[in-house]
Amino acid sequence: MKINRREFIARSGAAAAGVSMMGGFMGNVFAGPGLIKKGPMDYVIVHGHYDIWEFNARLAMEDEAQNSPLRDFLLPRLLAGGVNIVIMPVAGEAARHRIENDQVLAGSLRTTDMIIREIEKTNGKASIIKSKKDIPEVPDPNHVKFFFDIEGGSPIEIDAEPGLYKDQRLSLLRHFYRVGVRGLQLTRDGRNQLGDGWLEGKGGNLSRFGVEVVEEMNRLGMMVGVSHVSENAVLHAAEISKHPIVSTHQNPRKFMNSLLELSDDMIKAIAKTGGIAGVRFHSDKKTPYESLVDMIDYIANLVGIEHTGIGPIGHDKGCSGIDHEAVTSGTQSQTKYEQYSRLIELLDKRFSEKDIALIMGGNYLRIWKQILPDS
Repeated sequence: MKINRREFIARSGAAAAGVSMMGGFMGNVFAGPGLIKKGPMDYVIVHGHYDIWEFNARLAMEDEAQNSPLRDFLLPRLLAGGVNIVIMPVAGEAARHRIENDQVLAGSLRTTDMIIREIEKTNGKASIIKSKKDIPEVPDPNHVKFFFDIEGGSPIEIDAEPGLYKDQRLSLLRHFYRVGVRGLQLTRDGRNQLGDGWLEGKGGNLSRFGVEVVEEMNRLGMMVGVSHVSENAVLHAAEISKHPIVSTHQNPRKFMNSLLELSDDMIKAIAKTGGIAGVRFHSDKKTPYESLVDMIDYIANLVGIEHTGIGPIGHDKGCSGIDHEAVTSGTQSQTKYEQYSRLIELLDKRFSEKDIALIMGGNYLRIWKQILPDS
């Protein structure tokens, strides 16, 4: 049976200092016959999806001390937790993605502006990933990068039968691209002009407009997101996309029997494009780490470790009393560092250091290096 690097060293009784980690990350230090275990600061961690509930909740308060939710509240927790990159939905179909605005486009533009302004307030401690040159090679304990995503394609929709030629129909997508958006989740829960969400059952293929959007995203260098998308629409997206498609926050249906989750066929289709099936916490009122690792293991055995990733693993204690969703997973009593430490500890029991580096963020880095523009 193949053993990982730590097992080999432990069995051989070797001891050394400053041995460099697989994948070019930070060095290890040995203590006696055993190896000091790695933690969140040793990996490039990509937080696969972070909803903006906390931003909205703090900004809705009259207290001026709450007016910079990223700089004063979230960013310090991300840095302390070892998070290097956050996939952030800065627009979308849900009310929270548009600051409760009835108009999807106008509200989404306001939300995007709000996140950009928040990043500008951080004095260089946060930035936006727009091109290959923005992708970190090693962990940076002093900086967090944001990958802008749109959760559901309604903000880029066109009026029914507007008579626009193809290039005009895609103008809103390009406008979001120009301000830094590099990902789009095709649908959210229901049907939009691109295709069917999971609430439509297995759904149908993507619409003509949906196909055009995927093709334009491929041309621009954007990540095609299929979380919440109906099964047939996911399979269709996998057929037409020339680049990897990604589900940032769904779990295998094997563990959670819901059309919201990924069937084996969906996981295989995503993997065939070179994409990722990223797992997320679920609302079972207990810390989800064991089940998350089970799900990662399942996906790895089904399609390979290079198609796994981590989505949201639950809110941390900094959200308690602020975010109405902070009670969902039982992780709200922990810091982000404690959350990721526990997850890595359990991953370490089943996977090698190299594989953990892929799971925690390396697989996303691979895709972005493939699809994003050079500069």
